Amino acid sequence: MGFRIGRLGKEMAREAAEYSSSLRIDSEIYRQVILINAVHLRMLNRLGLISDEDLSKALRALKAAYDKPLSLDDPALEDVHMVVENFLSQAAPGAGGNLALGKSRNDAVATAIRMRAKELVVLTVREALPLLDAALEKAEAEAETIYPATTHLQVAAPSTFGFILTHYASRLLSALEWMVKAYEELDLSPLGAAACCGSSIRLDREWIAEQLGFRGIVEHALEASSSRDFTVTLASAVLRLLLVVSDIAEDLIHAFTVGLVDIGDEYCSTSSIMPQKKNPVVLEVARTKSAEALGELARLVAILQRRVGGYVLDLQQSTPSVWKTLHEARTTLRVLAGLINTLTVNRERALKMCGPEAGIVELANYLSVRYGVTFRLAHKVCGEISRALAEGTLSEENLRGILQRSGLAAVISLQDLTSLTSPTTVVRSYKTRGSSNPEEVRRMSSALRLRVGVLRKWAEGEERRMSLVAERVLEAGASSAQS
Repeated sequence: MGFRIGRLGKEMAREAAEYSSSLRIDSEIYRQVILINAVHLRMLNRLGLISDEDLSKALRALKAAYDKPLSLDDPALEDVHMVVENFLSQAAPGAGGNLALGKSRNDAVATAIRMRAKELVVLTVREALPLLDAALEKAEAEAETIYPATTHLQVAAPSTFGFILTHYASRLLSALEWMVKAYEELDLSPLGAAACCGSSIRLDREWIAEQLGFRGIVEHALEASSSRDFTVTLASAVLRLLLVVSDIAEDLIHAFTVGLVDIGDEYCSTSSIMPQKKNPVVLEVARTKSAEALGELARLVAILQRRVGGYVLDLQQSTPSVWKTLHEARTTLRVLAGLINTLTVNRERALKMCGPEAGIVELANYLSVRYGVTFRLAHKVCGEISRALAEGTLSEENLRGILQRSGLAAVISLQDLTSLTSPTTVVRSYKTRGSSNPEEVRRMSSALRLRVGVLRKWAEGEERRMSLVAERVLEAGASSAQS
């Protein structure tokens, strides 16, 4: 195309051109660039700067390029923007020659990144919905299945497997709702800011934004054309989501290892040399994803920092981190949804791990409320009982001795202790909102399902809104451009 000849006396050396070209990563925003150019040409037509005939010809060419992507193999053209301009200059010279009138690659690429990122956020939310559905369906089925809750990786209290699953569903939902907030920042159009300071061409930026499916514009031209701060917000939101995924994976790996749960064979592998092995390899990969996302976020920030003024080609190097993180998140959510459906609980093992020691705090509560002793004294007594249980020395006589040495008038038999610390009794005794009482688990699951419904409706609405953009802006004919 030779757009460099004029100021520069020589074309760029091929190796240097390949080194600085973004073509290897531009396929991610290819269709967005096509749509951006179509809308810009419509704007120029509205201003009387290109004819109806040239617009119609250009829109037909862009529609063909949208449906059958152009080759991105010539590094002499630097990037997808130049590929499209070169193509259009040949297919519709009257429009193609004016494609850069009032528009820079700087504001165009910032717009394309936002458009593609919006699309991927919605797809990520959509991929998360089956995982949430699977977790909540299983949570309701396992609302009464006794299962140990842990702190410090030690059994802390009797719980239910449904309670554990609603815990992760709640965290996933919170992370996804935060991603929707990040989407709001993406939903602002930079187009019309030109290279850095705006343009003397009187572009209607609000109209352009509406045509491209944005709800508003990034008003300040320098921020619009060169800032990538929004990618940090987005990458952080994805990291938060993958942090929850990593915790789920680690929890299930631990539970699988100690025999609390089993995972479907289709999500495990075996050893190349040890045929007895069943390895939770899918979960092992899933638990790395938050670390990978953190690495990409660090890379992103390191590239973006210490920048002066407007656009620099450093920014080109930052976007692969955004795409990689979003794509990894989508795949991980999809795989994890299938795995959750295969989980089964070893109920006998889970019940055994929730023995009397696990529910002993409720004995302390009982002593405090029933006999009016301070909780700290009851705590001390129950600590001694716990030690005797752990050592296998607890007997009726030993229990009476512990109570008497502490000055308690309480008369509690081993049978009473067993009854009070029974895991089923304990979980049903919980009275606080949000507890692992099966009734609370069911209530919380229903509430979470409502939030999932809101999220699903949002994703469907945004999908519909974005799907209309191509139909709206690529329709050939000047009459639609003047509307």
